[in-house]
Amino acid sequence: MRIFAVSILAALVGFGAAGGALAEADTPPTVVELFTSQGCSSCPPADAFLAELAERDDVIAVAFHVNYWDYIGWKDPFATGWGTERQYGYAKVLGRGYPYTPQMVVNGKHDMVGSDRVQVANAMVASMQEANARIPMTLRREADELVVTLPERKLEESLHVWLVRYSCAHETKVARGENRGTTMVNTHIARHMELLGSWSGEPADIRATLPLPGEEGGVAIWVQERNAGAILGAARLDLSPDA
Repeated sequence: MRIFAVSILAALVGFGAAGGALAEADTPPTVVELFTSQGCSSCPPADAFLAELAERDDVIAVAFHVNYWDYIGWKDPFATGWGTERQYGYAKVLGRGYPYTPQMVVNGKHDMVGSDRVQVANAMVASMQEANARIPMTLRREADELVVTLPERKLEESLHVWLVRYSCAHETKVARGENRGTTMVNTHIARHMELLGSWSGEPADIRATLPLPGEEGGVAIWVQERNAGAILGAARLDLSPDA
């Protein structure tokens, strides 16, 4: 399995075209969340790895910057309370007891140190094996609205529908803390997240107002089991700076 996982990883981090005006797939992309901080000296390798993953069409990569490193002298300008709260939710569900950085969470089910490429590969293999249970969905833009189309699906309980807008690369000169004196590059930073509602499995078009205009990046929508559970389907769109 380890050899197979490494071979999958080699394909996983290869170059690929990203996004488009219409996002659609029979097999939904894998959602990779990175919990990171500019105040953490172990995080830059994971940040760089996330940037590689984000180049792939079959991966939705989002970095949530947490705020519990701010006390050591450098306040991460991208840290949010809601991103930190999301990680605490995963820590409880995944049995970690406490949050840590860098942490990657794959499809809401598998977590590992964010720079551990082999463990990420193993999680991606597991994700591929679970593909038949995932929900295909389409995301499109209509003027100032986003429209996500969900198929009919028998569900044991309703799922939460989440929207995340993320920005592209940012460079930051870090003056204090563990990374002082370095220029950090962060990509696919979560800038806005909201719960659009619940979906109980009926065919549906869910509409949302396009959030946070003015930053180059993208938007992702995914359906997830309640209380930081598994992500069962996802789609994304790239957005221009004037979106």
